[in-house]
Amino acid sequence: MGLLQEDATGLPLMQGSERIAPAVAQEAVHWWMALKSGDTSTAQRARWQRWRDADPAHEAAWQRIEQVGGRLAGIPTPVARAALTAAPASMQRRRSVQLLTAMVVAGGTALVARQSTPWRAFTADHVSAIGERQTLQLPDGGQAILNTGSAINVRFDAERRVLQLVRGEILVQTAQDATHRPFYVETQAGSARALGTRFTVRARDDGSVDVGVLQGAVEMRPLDAPALSQVLKAGFAGRLTRTQATPTGALDGNASAWTDGMLVVSHMRLADFLAELGRYRLGRLGCDPAVAVLQVSGAYPLDDTDSVLASLTSALPIEVHTYTRYWVSVRPRQRHAAAAPKNS
Repeated sequence: MGLLQEDATGLPLMQGSERIAPAVAQEAVHWWMALKSGDTSTAQRARWQRWRDADPAHEAAWQRIEQVGGRLAGIPTPVARAALTAAPASMQRRRSVQLLTAMVVAGGTALVARQSTPWRAFTADHVSAIGERQTLQLPDGGQAILNTGSAINVRFDAERRVLQLVRGEILVQTAQDATHRPFYVETQAGSARALGTRFTVRARDDGSVDVGVLQGAVEMRPLDAPALSQVLKAGFAGRLTRTQATPTGALDGNASAWTDGMLVVSHMRLADFLAELGRYRLGRLGCDPAVAVLQVSGAYPLDDTDSVLASLTSALPIEVHTYTRYWVSVRPRQRHAAAAPKNS
């Protein structure tokens, strides 16, 4: 590993070219914080060692968080204090976990780190923590609601009204503008132009962007192929990449239920459901392939994901295994051994 440098924000940046996946980085951060807490059991430390040994990527992530954490522990920064001393359920603690994860992911040179999505997210105008929803009143009277783990910049000027979606998902309600400035949501894949509307935009990990139109219409314009733009009308959804804008069919009627704190699904695969639920909680939420295809239906409160998991065990033949509060796995329910015969 190379030496740490500081960027313009005063935060330490890693040198080195090794790529660390965000999910693996977050696991390393949670293990680091758990071990630093001083109350881990021998069994937990054994699971941590097995996690390190399971994949070279795990070990690489662990080495990086060790170096980042060691540097932070010796300097008086808010992230250092929050990572090591803030209350587990506090917003400060959650933000520190996000920032540490971004630092592990960033790697590379200071310039690359400053330009990466994790760093741009933490320097964005508005950021929501994992599990948080945030409502923002826009300068023109419109509104944007940030879903869990989202980040946006607001860039309104005399010519245009622009929201830059750095990460996550937003619901936008546009307002009439006295000077008729166009309204755009700009993303890594292209832009979504509002045509008098209420709509959602979600940036996915693979670089694509989902657009759903609740009212009005939206023009999707690919970044590298603007001539291939597509207009979506109310009640329809589409996917945007850098080279394509593709209508994907009717919009799920529950697509905006998250704004009311609910996850509403019908006959969704358990693996897909847990992936969606995992967006609203810190750490890893895994699913054993043996139960991945089980079907989930219902309305679930996003503010208490532990209760959601508990309710699933009543409806499906599954068990929830909690290794730490940040590492949870859903597995098939084990059959209990038959009761021993009574002595006659």
